[in-house]
Amino acid sequence: MGNTIRRLLIISLALTSVFMASAQVPADYQARYANLTGKSGATLVSELESIVAIGYDNVGYDGLYEAYRQTDMDENGYLLDMYSTCQFTLNNKCGNYNSVCDCFNREHSLPKSWWGGGKNSCYSDLFHLVPTDGKVNNQRAAHPFGECANGGSLPGGHALGRLGSSTLAGYTNIGTVFEPADQYKGDFARGYLGMLIHFGNSVAFTSAEGSKTFSNSGRTLTAANHFGLTAYGVALLMKWNRQDPVSPKEVKRNTGMQATQGNRNPFIDCPILAEYIWGDKVGESVLYQDLVNCGCISDSTYSAIGDVVAAEPTDYVSRLASVSLSRESNSYELTCLPPGTRILFFSAQGQLLHSTRTELQSYTFSRESLGESSPNGLLLILLAIDSETRTIKLAL
Repeated sequence: MGNTIRRLLIISLALTSVFMASAQVPADYQARYANLTGKSGATLVSELESIVAIGYDNVGYDGLYEAYRQTDMDENGYLLDMYSTCQFTLNNKCGNYNSVCDCFNREHSLPKSWWGGGKNSCYSDLFHLVPTDGKVNNQRAAHPFGECANGGSLPGGHALGRLGSSTLAGYTNIGTVFEPADQYKGDFARGYLGMLIHFGNSVAFTSAEGSKTFSNSGRTLTAANHFGLTAYGVALLMKWNRQDPVSPKEVKRNTGMQATQGNRNPFIDCPILAEYIWGDKVGESVLYQDLVNCGCISDSTYSAIGDVVAAEPTDYVSRLASVSLSRESNSYELTCLPPGTRILFFSAQGQLLHSTRTELQSYTFSRESLGESSPNGLLLILLAIDSETRTIKLAL
């Protein structure tokens, strides 16, 4: 395609692995997470609620199949099923089934009955909706997640997980629970925590079996109710969040969720944040260095972003959405810029090439003017005004 306008890849998912290989967190999200420094308790939860809502666009229940191409498909075209080791393609959708590996369906890992089964935003949110084997899904039913290591059973062969009585220390009276495979426990825990932050103040997750895990029956997240979790929910989900760290599969899924439904799960990007809300750091203020150590912020990236504060309110009207990028001969032009926009240019390796603030509605630049002489590669452009950021990726 050459260096034509067709290669101007203007997308919201910029600053990918070539920029930050460890956590693959986009620079605009790094700014949002850095803005959590010094916050604690209800203020921290409120800020995270705003971050989770930014860009959210429900794909709809039927749209999940196409979304799974980006969130849950491996390089060979098979779905990554956390309930089995079966090899499903998107053509293996469930109708009727008798055995494990017959087909897959769209599993509400946070069961529908827990919020009354209504088709609200929870019904098709990718934070907790995953492709799973139909047979295992059916047997899990609406039982809460838990541990039953001293017993329990499910069909053998390709099935993953087990059903049995809870054996979690201090909570053996929970009843029947479903224990996922060890390598996916953290995935499910962080999905639950993300759902709670996103919807906990608007949807009660406590119907039926859900009351064993969630305590937000009043649809409020406060310190008094463990910000929406029961004591059992805290013990289980925090244990799994610690024992099963974020994997490359989960990072890929988070990127796919942003590409499809527009938002990211902050507990995948920054699992340390869960400690400040439900874990060992409850009541403490978030430390910037903890975010760096966790991998959700790169010191070099954020120092370049500087004074950008990016935790917008959920009803924020974007002033950067209309900005467009075009090519003129050997130069490029950004147009429809709001006066006062800050523009930062990064190389694919994360080096800050140039930074400026313009009062004009257009800005022209070239590779040479930025000191970028590579004939092929990637240029990463971060736009910022007040609390809003937008990222543009330009293939040179």
